[in-house]
Parts: sequence; structure tokens; C-alpha cells
Amino acid sequence: MTGKRFGAALARFLLLLLVLCPVGVLAAAGEPHPALWKVRNGASTVYVLGSLHIVPPEFQWRTPEIDAAVRATDIFVFEVPVDQQAIKHQKDFIVHNGLLPSGTSLRAVLTPVEFRTYSRILHDAGLKPEQFERYRPWLAAVIVGLAYVHGRDIATLSGVDDVIIDYAQSQRKELRYLETIEQQMQLLMVGDDLAQVKSLKRMIVALPNSRSHAVDLLESWASGDTRRFDAMIDADFNGHAEARDWLISRRNRVWLDPIKSLLDSGGKTAMITVGAAHLGGPEGLIALLCGAGYGVQRVGAAGAQDSDACGPGA
Repeated sequence: MTGKRFGAALARFLLLLLVLCPVGVLAAAGEPHPALWKVRNGASTVYVLGSLHIVPPEFQWRTPEIDAAVRATDIFVFEVPVDQQAIKHQKDFIVHNGLLPSGTSLRAVLTPVEFRTYSRILHDAGLKPEQFERYRPWLAAVIVGLAYVHGRDIATLSGVDDVIIDYAQSQRKELRYLETIEQQMQLLMVGDDLAQVKSLKRMIVALPNSRSHAVDLLESWASGDTRRFDAMIDADFNGHAEARDWLISRRNRVWLDPIKSLLDSGGKTAMITVGAAHLGGPEGLIALLCGAGYGVQRVGAAGAQDSDACGPGA
């Protein structure tokens, strides 16, 4: 991948990971009903739920349809594990891949103004900036984005995945994962050092607009407006098809096989919970499942009938 083009898309993609807005922003938006899909093949059923990996801590996103699907599920499938072993692997990965060599720091690659902005954002989030000076640019971009959007809530962040994982574990259900934590973190390391520095600089510049972008993403997801949500994802990756393929489409193609395995054997019910950006568009998981010959239905909200997700105009 070309470093320049990937760096620009990476800054946008990082903002997709940091979605959060004040609960009050959505108070007048009505009852939330995030989109849920159902795929059947013989006696097997797979539900597909697009997740936001971070949501406001008191935001009520669950619906009767989602709760019913969760209760019916035998096998829960997520992107990556989040248990203590995964956290250990994540820390080990950061130690080996996320730190600049001893004696160097971000001061050497950021302008004085950029470094002061970086440090102020971390400080305002209750973090100690000096502890993050040796972070490599790709990791610094993740941290400063989280710190800016989430502020002092950064230590207690959770998302849709966490809620469903907690339920599955409490019910002693089977959990499966599509990737390792190392594979997912390696996605953010692609590109040479210069590309990663440029990505960090773009992140710092883009942060003032990130909160309104986060609000729009959350509103469209919560309302089940998949067309609007997909359009926003398209805009974020506009002109960066190669980066979108690396970060989204390529992974969808890899994930399709384990999802097909769930549909083609066992006669059990499974729920796939992955980032909502993976579901829409011609290379999204819903289109891939339709293209593989499966009948996909969008589950009706608030008592509405299910609808065909594969036909014209779906």
C-alpha cells in the first residue's frame, strides 16, 4: 500500500473506532432500533448485528428483537477476544511494537504546537502525557483520538460487544472469534514510519470535527438508518479504495468462510457481532452472504415484518 494514501485513510478509520457522544444528544431521537439481520439455511440460523465498539455508558441500544436473538443463540462470534489472556497479548504487542526506541520521543516528529496539543488532550483526559511520549505514531493516534472524544471516560469505555460477551459468558455459551488481538492491532501498523507520522498529524488536525462526526454515526446506527450510516463510511474512505479493502473488505472475505460453516452444519443458532462498518456496501458481509446464495432478511423492528435484504432495492 502506498504510505501517503493509507495514512490519510487510517486517520479517518481511527475516528470510526472512537464513536461516542453525550447521551442527551440522542434524547429526542426516539426509541433506538439498530439493524439486525437473520440468515437461515436448513435448521441453522445466524443473526448478524453491526456493533459500535464504544457507546455512551448509559445509552439504551437494546431492542426486543436483539434480546430475543441473543436469548436464542447457542454460539456467539466476535471479532477478537477481550478476556485477560487477550489483554496480556495486547500489552505484549504494545511493548514489542508500540514503543519508540529508547532515547527518542514524539517530540522529534511533531511540531511544538502539535506536541502541546497532543499533551494537552491527554492531560485533560486525566492521563499523564509523559507516559505516552514514546508511543509510536500509530499507537499515539489511537490514544489521542480516544482521549479527545471520550475525555475522562477513557478508563471505563465499553461497547455493544462487551454487553453481549458478558451475557454469553454468564450463560456459559460457546464463544468464537474471527481474528486474534495481534492480527487486529497489526492493521494499524501498516505503512512506513513516515506514513504513520502523517497519520498522527492528520488525526490531531481532524479531532475538532470528530465529535460531530461521532454523533452522526451513532444517530444513524441507533436509528437503524443503514443507508445513511453506509454513506458516511463511504465518505470516510472516498478516494482510498486500497485502504478500505485492507481494513474492511479483505477481512470480510476472510470472515465469510467461518460464517458459512455455521450455516452449513450443526443446526444451531449463532450470532455474529462485528463492527457496523463491515456490513454495508457491495463488499459488506450482508452482500457477501447474499452473493453466496443465502437468504438474508432484515429483522423487522417494533413488530414490523422481516424484509428481504438480498433483492433489488434492499
